Amino acid sequence: MMVSKITEVTIFESPDGGRTVYARHPGAQHRSLHYQDPKLKQELDELEHKRRWAEIFESRHNNIALNELCSKVEVLYELSKKNK
Repeated sequence: MMVSKITEVTIFESPDGGRTVYARHPGAQHRSLHYQDPKLKQELDELEHKRRWAEIFESRHNNIALNELCSKVEVLYELSKKNK
């Protein structure tokens, strides 16, 4: 008897204990994101936001307007701490 149907197999992999799950076909190097824990997504977004602010703060040395705005943000931050 000849088998007329071949079932496609998908391999699921998680490098971080299930917080992120990738899917790929056997032998393939390309994988696609299958699942990401919403809390992990929030954490990654927050880290990216912090990285961006650090980049903005560092680049203020080469941009007068950005430097002035950063100074104003620092003043606003200090004032908001005192008003708590």
